[in-house]
Amino acid sequence: MSLVTLLSKLDHTLRPALGALPATLFTRLYSSTRPWFSKVAAQDDVSVVSIPDQVSISFKHLTFRSYLGNAAGMYKQAEGYERAYAQGAGFYLCGTTTSLPRKGNTKHGILHPFVPYPKTHAASNWLGLPNDGHRETAAKIAGFTRFAHFPIGASIALDPGMPTEQAMKGLIEGMKAYIDAGCDFLELNESCPNVPGHDVNHSTLELSLLARLDAVSSQIDLSSIPVFVKFSNDTDQELVQQLMKALIDRSFSGINFGNTSTRYKEMEHLIHSSDRHLYDYFTKEFGGGLSGVIVREASTALISEAKRYREELSVPEFMIIATGGIESKEDVQFAKQNGADLLQWYTGYYEQFGKHGNNVYSAMY
Repeated sequence: MSLVTLLSKLDHTLRPALGALPATLFTRLYSSTRPWFSKVAAQDDVSVVSIPDQVSISFKHLTFRSYLGNAAGMYKQAEGYERAYAQGAGFYLCGTTTSLPRKGNTKHGILHPFVPYPKTHAASNWLGLPNDGHRETAAKIAGFTRFAHFPIGASIALDPGMPTEQAMKGLIEGMKAYIDAGCDFLELNESCPNVPGHDVNHSTLELSLLARLDAVSSQIDLSSIPVFVKFSNDTDQELVQQLMKALIDRSFSGINFGNTSTRYKEMEHLIHSSDRHLYDYFTKEFGGGLSGVIVREASTALISEAKRYREELSVPEFMIIATGGIESKEDVQFAKQNGADLLQWYTGYYEQFGKHGNNVYSAMY
């Protein structure tokens, strides 16, 4: 058993008890150890796990060897590629990146604030898009040794606070850099709740969004590479049809619901009583995005509506991706039954890694 697996199993066992610590101490503990663990884990030597052939799916010219892979944010610096393949992921997604490198958020002396809610099976983060930038990250991907039927994707976003014209120029240049690096698909992240300037109206189709989509579709050959667009789990269900029509009309290849949630009041009843002191502290001091099983219901409702509208339009080559609340084999099957073609996980992955180690993906199949 590797050090990474041992530490993860210990954390899985001890975390519920550690959750009784004062919220400030518990938040500092996990915020400080999380980056170190992620870096060490990405370098872990993993024997290749076999996965069943029947979990593969085809989309346009791509074959995904399975429908389950990591969400953006797990591998921000394009690390862990070989490890993800060895563990049995169906695809690899790096990012989210911006044109300029970002250090991310710091508050109360805590860099990249993060806290898990042990008994709720959820978490909050206020990372602020730390990344090395499009070009440096794309250069790393260009050096990858490729694996068959294991598509590589990159998540990309506008630079927060940058003038619109300059930000769009950086976005398009970044997309082209990833295409030149050999990426198989791209994900345009339209939901970054932890940075200024990325506030989104979840009930209205904004003209600024349409302008961004127009710019991408006019400058990127969307017939040569699938580009998916990711929206928040807080998106109003009534907006799904408008978003999908906007994407389909411009030849985008799919939609992802979604990113984390900022509906703190609406979610608080889902937080286990033992975790409430952690939840109240973090959402008050940092805000941040909520992830884990508490966003499952919202994600499912959105992908169900997307499936219904896709069937109404008869557009089978438009992918629906579910992100949020994927933790168990049952969650995987439920999301697929409700319309998801691909699934991305993050919080649930770490919950399951603590149980299954490097069999984390095969346990989901």
